[in-house]
Amino acid sequence: MKTIRMNKNYLMLLALVALGLSACRSDERTPSGGGYLAVRVAADNEVVSAASRAEGDGIPDVEDFSLSIAKENGELVSKWDKFSDYDAEATVVPVGTYTVSASYGDATTEGFDGLSYAGSTTANVAEGETTDVTIDCTINKARVSISYTDAFKSYFTSYSAYVSSSRGNKIDYTADETRAAYFTPGNLDVYLNVTRPGVSGSVALKVKTLAAEVKHEYRLTMDVDAGTSTLNIIFNDDPESTQNVEFNISDAALNAPAPTIVAHGFTSGEEAMEVVEGGSVEGTLQAYLNAPSGLAGCELVTSSAALKAQGWPEKVDLMALSAEDQQKLTELGLVMKGLGSTHDKIATVEFQNVVPYLYCTGDGNEEHSFTLTATDVYGKTTKTPLVLNVTSRNNGFAVTLPESVPYGSNTMSFTMNLEGDASKVKFYYSAYGADQLFTEDNVFISSDGTTHTVTLTYPDPLIDTESDVKFKAQYGSKTIEKAFKVEDPELTLSLKNGDADVWATKAYVKVEASAKSRASRTISSSTVEIQYKDGEVWKVWPNQSYDSEKGLFLLTGMGEGATDTDGVAYTLRAAYKRGGEAVTYSGELPITTEAKAQVGNAGFEEWHSEIYKFTATMFGTKEREWYLPWNTDDSDIWWAVNSKKTMLSECTNWNFDYKVFPTVSWSSSNKIEGDKSIQIATVATGAWAIPQGGSVTPHAGEIWIGTADDGGNHSSEGHAFMSRPSSISFWYQYAPVDSEKFYMKVELKAEDGTILAVNEITDGVAEPSGNIITLPFVYTTNDKKVSSIYMIFKSSTKDNPSYNTGVTMEMAGRDQTSHIGSVLRIDDIVLNYE
Repeated sequence: MKTIRMNKNYLMLLALVALGLSACRSDERTPSGGGYLAVRVAADNEVVSAASRAEGDGIPDVEDFSLSIAKENGELVSKWDKFSDYDAEATVVPVGTYTVSASYGDATTEGFDGLSYAGSTTANVAEGETTDVTIDCTINKARVSISYTDAFKSYFTSYSAYVSSSRGNKIDYTADETRAAYFTPGNLDVYLNVTRPGVSGSVALKVKTLAAEVKHEYRLTMDVDAGTSTLNIIFNDDPESTQNVEFNISDAALNAPAPTIVAHGFTSGEEAMEVVEGGSVEGTLQAYLNAPSGLAGCELVTSSAALKAQGWPEKVDLMALSAEDQQKLTELGLVMKGLGSTHDKIATVEFQNVVPYLYCTGDGNEEHSFTLTATDVYGKTTKTPLVLNVTSRNNGFAVTLPESVPYGSNTMSFTMNLEGDASKVKFYYSAYGADQLFTEDNVFISSDGTTHTVTLTYPDPLIDTESDVKFKAQYGSKTIEKAFKVEDPELTLSLKNGDADVWATKAYVKVEASAKSRASRTISSSTVEIQYKDGEVWKVWPNQSYDSEKGLFLLTGMGEGATDTDGVAYTLRAAYKRGGEAVTYSGELPITTEAKAQVGNAGFEEWHSEIYKFTATMFGTKEREWYLPWNTDDSDIWWAVNSKKTMLSECTNWNFDYKVFPTVSWSSSNKIEGDKSIQIATVATGAWAIPQGGSVTPHAGEIWIGTADDGGNHSSEGHAFMSRPSSISFWYQYAPVDSEKFYMKVELKAEDGTILAVNEITDGVAEPSGNIITLPFVYTTNDKKVSSIYMIFKSSTKDNPSYNTGVTMEMAGRDQTSHIGSVLRIDDIVLNYE
């Protein structure tokens, strides 16, 4: 190696002179599309040590450095083996950004001749211009030197050292070696070979492990305190350094044997034991470690494609495991004892539970090997490592699924090949976005040697014809994932309009034959029947008819047992018959009828009263009581009243015998069930509401489903409602004035506002004794669900209704007198479902 002993500044000066010579160019040159690079290379041989910055070997001549120019993407543009060959004037570099690098020596070589430098920088080249570039090169290795004190030399009769690098190189340091060696970054293990009288043979001691970094120097001084038989390794000439190491080098310690490893349950290094993949071994596969001087390390090197795929580390020190490696080795069956934080001289490593995780990553058999080496506190290593070899015999684990299964099937059967215990195979189906394990009760296996017929029972019928059915089988660490399809059914049963086809007492269902069976499957009332599930028995629905024009079956007589909040659930299917016998079935169709819902407080038994305070001109503050058809603690209020229209006027002639009362109240007379009915009356109110008449305004009584504002006007109309009744019935009694008529209307709407059914009474006539009236619903369409119901009753259809003065009548359980017009009583509203 060519070196020149000079300081850094002098070298840089020479480089500048060379640059100046190369920069003598003709001003007339005009490169097109490119420019020039005026390159200067500087080298620095300083390295970092723990105690100081130390000068190392002399710096090579920069003319001997190599030079390269590369694009930003790493593509090499030009390269010169020696910087002296670079002609700045003759080298035109295209416009752009480049990485300019210089180096000396081989960056991968390790040893005493392994000195190397490297440096790079970024340069922007502009057209017709010269860009100055300076590359500072530094040592890109770690430097290691070893020296010995006189006390050390006197204690041992012979000695030497070597360094083992992470690249697998071994560099020997003889007893008289004073040079430093160079190493690439990484862990370096330092060993001493020493011989002493009274010790049998040379002893190898592992005295230090260095985490070597570039541009760092590591000086190790070997010293001995003969009085205490202690070896001191002084790091970078610093006696106080925490990185210094002490060893017991008494004769007894040096004579202690290297660690040994004994195999139990197998023979180390012998021909591999063969185990069918996924299988297990009887007994133990144990390695027994004994280190008389104390364990310091236990290296496990594993060669297994299967274990590597499962996250098992290829090379690891079992006494210095990361939490991640510890967890993974334990998960995959390795049992370790005596290698933890309380380790001493004896430990065991057991492999028998690892064997079930060994499998073949290919079609043939596969080899796995485990090599275990122990090291004691003096660096003595097991002379003969323990080797466990295992051959996994391919178990032929494979499954052959059917391409498809019939629509509505609950089971799927397939063939499985396996040399092993088929009962240990786990099968999974996909549901709720995750794999679900089939229970033992849902797996049936029939075996004939290594061929097995497996039948899986699914928790629900297979009816999804659009997506593949996912399948997963797992045996040990080997997993098979496949899929199959569900055939289009020969017969399908569906709801043409979804839930809108299911009413409270009936349902419309559609039966279709698949495309492949349509020619032989004619849908009619004679070929198809709708069945329902009664427990585990299928029965024919007793009331069914077929509309060939609409292509729908009508099922009536449903909903028996429904309540006003819940419908009745049914499971249906269609059966295709030939010669009176069913030959194929559709999948199951679950439906739930609508509830037989009723309006709230339909019998008008729930009431409460409120006090309205107002100021009368002549009599001060007065109070009036009015009545509302719901309980005070009700959270779901259905009805609204217009009573405030008769409550807000000032009454200057307040008389206890003649009281203005609200248009709506309850009455205990003429009811058909319960204690109360609702009374809707026309009332005239005003400043002169006296028996002889006066300045008054009549208001027809009004009640409706919805809400009222503070003036007694409609604020909203309707209430949420999800059922479709066939008719409405209610009891009424009507006492009109001047042959007036009462008004009633009921309306059912869809969510989009479409009126689905409506009925009304526009000219209700007198009914002195009371009667029940029924109004049918005729629905405008069958393909929409009801979303709300609205209902209203009025005591008169006239805008200015008539009234009589000084009328006394029962209201809310007591007689009251006022200006009363037509009176309408309503009770027991019933929504009928037929």
